[in-house]
Amino acid sequence: MPPGLENLKHIVVLMMENRSFDHMLGGLQSPTYQIDGLNGTQSNRDSTGEPVAANLEAAYSGDYDPDVAHDFIDVTEQIFGTKTPGPTAKPNMSGFVTNYGEVSGSVAHSHAVMKCFDPAKLPVITSLAQNYAVCTRWFSSVPGPTLPNRAYVHAASSVGHVDMTINWWKESKTIYELLVDNQHTAKIYYTDATMALTFGGMLGNQNRFFVPDFSQFFRDCKANNLPEYSFLEPRYNPATGNDPFEASDQHPDHDVQAGEDLIHDVYNAITANPDTWKSTLLVIIYDEHGGLYDHVAPPAAVPPDKLKSVDPPFAFDRLGVRVPAVLVSPWIQAGTIVSDTVFDHASVIATARKVFLGANWKNQFLTERDRAANTFEGVLTLNAPRAANEVDISGKHRAAIAGRELDLSERVEAQAAQPMSDHQVALAGVMATAAAQVMTQGEGAALHAQLQDVIHPPAALGAGQVKP
Repeated sequence: MPPGLENLKHIVVLMMENRSFDHMLGGLQSPTYQIDGLNGTQSNRDSTGEPVAANLEAAYSGDYDPDVAHDFIDVTEQIFGTKTPGPTAKPNMSGFVTNYGEVSGSVAHSHAVMKCFDPAKLPVITSLAQNYAVCTRWFSSVPGPTLPNRAYVHAASSVGHVDMTINWWKESKTIYELLVDNQHTAKIYYTDATMALTFGGMLGNQNRFFVPDFSQFFRDCKANNLPEYSFLEPRYNPATGNDPFEASDQHPDHDVQAGEDLIHDVYNAITANPDTWKSTLLVIIYDEHGGLYDHVAPPAAVPPDKLKSVDPPFAFDRLGVRVPAVLVSPWIQAGTIVSDTVFDHASVIATARKVFLGANWKNQFLTERDRAANTFEGVLTLNAPRAANEVDISGKHRAAIAGRELDLSERVEAQAAQPMSDHQVALAGVMATAAAQVMTQGEGAALHAQLQDVIHPPAALGAGQVKP
């Protein structure tokens, strides 16, 4: 067994939100760094027929109002150039601009979907990609929105759903339960929400599976006390007040720099303790592309089960759009590019099974998707670990954030004033549903009263005879 695998005791997965590979990492493409990124030839046509080139003009926030569409029908148009492709149609990645034009109602604004980041603006994730490993063929599991894709990283299936339904994962067993059943440890660290609370097998064992205090992750890194498998949720909602926090998920139109802050802090926490660093593989991935441009056509996929989506019809036999995926470990050779292997979110589950479940790992799977998924532990190729201080991302990060125009409280206030996205609405439903499972009737009444005050502000109420 290679030394890196022999020393691997912890897998940490940080899943961010709604950005494509080309959008975040495509600008790194160069003659000496061949990652199938942007080379100046990629474009889409707008609704007038004019070509719109992919470019490196993305801003940290402000480009995507309204939000770019990324439900199944819209993603179908982005991939095939039409919402109704025939059975033999081939993906040509031609419909991003026209689709955003339909959503935004503006030909000029539709061009924003082709904006990608200058690598200099994202020093954290680009430095980690270049100094450790980047996977250039990691695709979202479903050509659709957030929740079914996150279901795949937890359970290797969305049980027949391609939509934002919030209460159907009770039917699925998760990687956390599988690992615990085999005497291993697995936890989800989160701050304000996690869709995994709708998995019935986990909801009844909250203390075993959930850590609703993200700062505990940092303490566990410091003490070399991480579970064998950790899943990290970013913050999805801004928090105002005396101790303000930005949303760190990078969901458009949240500030991408806040996500850079989070990735920076997670990496530094892992590297701060030499024992934690030498025994941990950090996996940084994105749940789906968020409707943002990528030029690589998604490949076919193994359906996880016999469940199919009826409306819209889909057999889960092809993957979604390519997303960023960066692997970090002291046992990875700098500049590693994994370009010959297709991954999707079920690969996380397959790798955890292979690393932790021993010789019988192939027979202990959740669905046919993770049973067939490729694994990525093979990137741990070095015979000796690299030093934690070999890669210093903090200096470049400090330089990048020094140019922020608004201070933290102003950024948070601006975020907090915006309407909730479809994803935030769904997560609010997840948390309310999970809370209701463990509430007394009295607690339920108090929650209803609180929600009623939000829905019907007292100032808006009038007597029965008062005309609105």
